[in-house]
Amino acid sequence: MKLYMSNRGTAGERQRTPGSHVPEGREARILRIAIVDDDQEEILRIREMVFNINGDYRVDQFLDGESLLETVTGGEAYDLLLCDVYMKGENGIAVAKKLKSISPQTPVAFITSSREHAVDAFSVDAVHYLVKPVSQSGIVEVFERLKNKVEPRHTLTIRIDRAVNVLFQDDIIRVESHGHNTEVVCSNQTVYSIRKLFREINELLDDTFIQIKKGVTLNMNYISRMTYKDCTTRDGRTYLLRRDHAKDIRNRYYSFIKNKLDAV
Repeated sequence: MKLYMSNRGTAGERQRTPGSHVPEGREARILRIAIVDDDQEEILRIREMVFNINGDYRVDQFLDGESLLETVTGGEAYDLLLCDVYMKGENGIAVAKKLKSISPQTPVAFITSSREHAVDAFSVDAVHYLVKPVSQSGIVEVFERLKNKVEPRHTLTIRIDRAVNVLFQDDIIRVESHGHNTEVVCSNQTVYSIRKLFREINELLDDTFIQIKKGVTLNMNYISRMTYKDCTTRDGRTYLLRRDHAKDIRNRYYSFIKNKLDAV
């Protein structure tokens, strides 16, 4: 169920919060925020804290993840999702993973009564993990992290035939060697087959990528599970780790996740 309300609580309105400033001749960019929680009172509390922050916001409110996903599938895009983890039906982690498959660049902050799912939360690159009762300072911290997250995105430039394609590296799930070609697989399931050596492509990737076996490099942001012998990506593929480097691969991945958790 979707509850659509502006900061004044009237369906369809989009209002500036008090004190926000828009330079003359420029239209304010309204941040589009989705709140998902099966507790309507909690939604209203969080919404009120959002509107206490100086800025221009539109808030869409959902009582379940299914309604959010239907809205996003229909073409709506959000600048931030504030999502409860423990809900009736599908939990917030599962909802966020589905959202990321549709809209990979939408930042997610989780709101929950426990840190139990903190590691799972960062498999979807969560910007924060707030434990209830949520405070005003916690919501402010979410917006501060959003600002800090806006930084130049690393790109990978590839040439296929006569066309030049510029890909954002944070959209790339994996790079695989296939004979004389190298395949680059993106989060929207687009596959680019490049007439270039795997090693040459690997050298252009940033440090969020890890080579887990011969001819396979994965973006650690898209690894959903790591065991002593294999790992699984968000799109359901499982890869055996290179045996002579398995320990180093695991340690590097765990260090990557720990650094994300330490930032919370």
